[in-house]
Amino acid sequence: MLTTLIIAASGGSYNPTVSRTPGTYTQFGIWTIDTFDVYSVEKISNSIYCNITACGTPISCSVSATLAEGNVSLSWSGASDGAGNVITSYEIQYSDSVDNSNWGAWTALTIVNTSATSSILSVSPPTTRGNYRRFRVRTRGTAGESFYSDWTISSNNVRRNTLPIPPTTFTASPPIYEVTKIALSWSGTIPGTSAIKQYVIQQATSTDGVNWSAYEALTIIVSSATSGILEVNGSQIAGMYTRYRISVTDTLDAVSAYVVSSTVKKNSPPASPTIFCPISGKFTYNTTPRFMIITGIEPDGQTQIVEVKIDSGPWHNSVDNPERFSMSGYLGNGIKTVYQAESLSVGNHTATFRCLDSDIESASTEVVRTFTVLELPFETITVNVSHVKATHIQTLRTAVNRVRSYYNLSPVTWKEEIIAGKTTIKNWPSHITEIRKAIDIAIAVINDVDSSTTFDIPAFTWLPIGMGRPKADVMEQIHNLLLML
Repeated sequence: MLTTLIIAASGGSYNPTVSRTPGTYTQFGIWTIDTFDVYSVEKISNSIYCNITACGTPISCSVSATLAEGNVSLSWSGASDGAGNVITSYEIQYSDSVDNSNWGAWTALTIVNTSATSSILSVSPPTTRGNYRRFRVRTRGTAGESFYSDWTISSNNVRRNTLPIPPTTFTASPPIYEVTKIALSWSGTIPGTSAIKQYVIQQATSTDGVNWSAYEALTIIVSSATSGILEVNGSQIAGMYTRYRISVTDTLDAVSAYVVSSTVKKNSPPASPTIFCPISGKFTYNTTPRFMIITGIEPDGQTQIVEVKIDSGPWHNSVDNPERFSMSGYLGNGIKTVYQAESLSVGNHTATFRCLDSDIESASTEVVRTFTVLELPFETITVNVSHVKATHIQTLRTAVNRVRSYYNLSPVTWKEEIIAGKTTIKNWPSHITEIRKAIDIAIAVINDVDSSTTFDIPAFTWLPIGMGRPKADVMEQIHNLLLML
């Protein structure tokens, strides 16, 4: 029994399911049943022969590119309907390989719903760079899975592009620069599966070499070479650090990792030296005066060259004229050194000081000091002839304070005023002692300024003062010392 149709008409229609087994026949029988459930004679229909065939396999299947960074087109054509089996869709699968020889299992990709005999689908290469991917397609029809076509494997496959390897060496020079141009050089680039198209160079800056700005585009170099050189403009801000990074782009626009260059720095001149003496506008009796200098900070970590010029004369420096400096050569930060001038004439002079950094020799701001070399104001005191008077002591006191001021020492406030004809002779030894102490302090400043003894006041012993008026040799000793200070 297939079905029963409850109708009172003398005719009708019905769509039965017939056998779908190719090569088989199907017939149907029908009876009429009246209201008393009496059956008529059976009527046999004609035979229906099942002749369903599978859909036709696509004749061709291929990908549009065999090397890709992104999606490519998979196309197929030549499929056909089967007998009683119209095309409804296509089934796509893929398989991956690391060597284009040994292939993995087929994996379902998608179903493309179309009744056309050809089609195109956007597909991706493998996720792993350098691996290969192939595809296969079969035709599906209305007759169901039993009547799908056979698989057609793509005639070619697509490989995922491998990135180029960026330069193994990327340098920026010079490390500390004064001029505008920076030389960039790189080498050791290795192409991936695609040729090199270009290099992208970016730069970042820092004020301290630790905290860096974001990288910003500098330039693009169109080149297929594995090495290169380039001159770029460096920052002109003193003390500014710059570093660069470079990447490689291939012909498929795939970009390598970045490689960071060495760091360069815009040269910073040294800070101006500190001049301990002379003090501007002060005096000395020494025709070969000493200048006491302390180097400032060199921000780039270089050593320094100290330079001194007197009036319009030549510059003398601690490297080329070591005989003029107590601490000579290339000096570090905060180094004390004494410069002793060549013989100067009596009168006003100007001394100019600066420091140069050792590598580039950029100069600090100059420091200028004015001073005066005085004639000795002392009257010659002859043994057994001259008598030391009040004016001699007064002149000594003035001379001592002038010398002390040259060395940035405060003037001495003398304990007793000396007045001609009033100051008693018995106190004169104490006045000489007081003057000697004032000189001793100046000598200590000179001898203790640095670790060198080159321009020190040689050790000596004060002569005995005795009683009463100072002797000629005692006064002469003081006069000679003031000439050396």
